[in-house]
Amino acid sequence: MDFEGKTVIVTGAGKGIGKSAALKFAERGANVVVADIDGESADKTALEVDSRGRGALVFELDMGDLSAIDQLVAHSADKFGGIDILFNNAGLTRHIGFLDIEEGHWDQIHRVNAKGAFFCMQKVARFMIDQGRGGRIVNTASIAGRGYRRTSNAAYAASKGAVIAMTYIAASVLSEHDINVNAVCPGIVETDMLAGILSLRSDDTGLSRTDLQEAMIDEIPLGRANKADDVAALAVFLAGPGSRNITGQAFNVDGGMIMS
Repeated sequence: MDFEGKTVIVTGAGKGIGKSAALKFAERGANVVVADIDGESADKTALEVDSRGRGALVFELDMGDLSAIDQLVAHSADKFGGIDILFNNAGLTRHIGFLDIEEGHWDQIHRVNAKGAFFCMQKVARFMIDQGRGGRIVNTASIAGRGYRRTSNAAYAASKGAVIAMTYIAASVLSEHDINVNAVCPGIVETDMLAGILSLRSDDTGLSRTDLQEAMIDEIPLGRANKADDVAALAVFLAGPGSRNITGQAFNVDGGMIMS
């Protein structure tokens, strides 16, 4: 068991990539803190973690609330005796084009995706340093943050670009404490978030969701969208012993949409 006796915090664990990662960590022996703004979804994930014979703690988390992040760290440590891994995955998007973004849209997205991601990483890192046994942090960014040309939501792209930049800086600062920091950058992922985006685009364009999704997939060299498991598998690897000398990297999981 790669994670036997380890404690993992997964934010955005109620659905999608976060849920998939939470279950993979549990299957490999970890205790899992299931954090999500949707408490009902978090409860469902926690039940599946429990069914795998692992400890689960549900924490209803608003990533933009810094006091809630403090409580997340404290409750996780109290419940399981420490924190070894953070999968800093929670995020949100809105389908708003460049010319239509308003200040409120920008602030809403950056409150969670940039500010929340930074302070969650920082507060967990401080705990890991005090704990004195190293750790792993994996952030969820996006190919939108790497200049993918089809991205029209500048607020979302900028927030995910910030996550990538923060990953590099955190990896440099935290390396002396044996804390590895990396990021995963998904392309198109078949999740509830994608379904919501397709619905909004369908309303805007009059095209069917099926036609819109097929057009997206036509942009992928491998010809298929990600499943949540595809992204979660990389995140779990980056949190495990096989990646002990990998830090300060941002990995695309996009079927070849961006090649470098």
